[in-house]
Amino acid sequence: MLINSENGVIELETFNIQLYRGMNLEQLKQTDFYKEQYHNMWDVKTGYFWYYFQPIEIKGYQISFSLCFFGNQLDIIHMNTWENGDAKDWNEWTEEKEMKVFHRNNTFLTKILEIPPTQKKKNPYPSCTFKFPWGDVWSVYDPRCASSLMGINCNEEEKTNKK
Repeated sequence: MLINSENGVIELETFNIQLYRGMNLEQLKQTDFYKEQYHNMWDVKTGYFWYYFQPIEIKGYQISFSLCFFGNQLDIIHMNTWENGDAKDWNEWTEEKEMKVFHRNNTFLTKILEIPPTQKKKNPYPSCTFKFPWGDVWSVYDPRCASSLMGINCNEEEKTNKK
């Protein structure tokens, strides 16, 4: 399993780790996932720090994680699928290629969540949402930043109730 449908916690069995909103940065840094997959960090200079990780294989897909910490608490979780044919820079990028990533992300989420999307939208941007009592899992293609992303949103009351 990757995303626990009961609480939104991401479980990476290969690394024996759970990623969840409110997780402490020092706790993450002690894990094999951090030690083996950490790629780089971006200090946004607003109290937010993005940590980027090398892709890992999950159910036949290469998945990369971007984890945003506010101070030392995990606040935002983004994910993406990756394949060799994906654009590596702006010279290779096309909207058609990016839409393939968006559709691949949706297929991946449907596979790991084992349910169809609750909601699909074309406007203002193509998106796909899986709703749960604790929050939702989403996928979007955003032409403003020319990229496709997946992520997890927790309901406000759930944010303080994690382990």
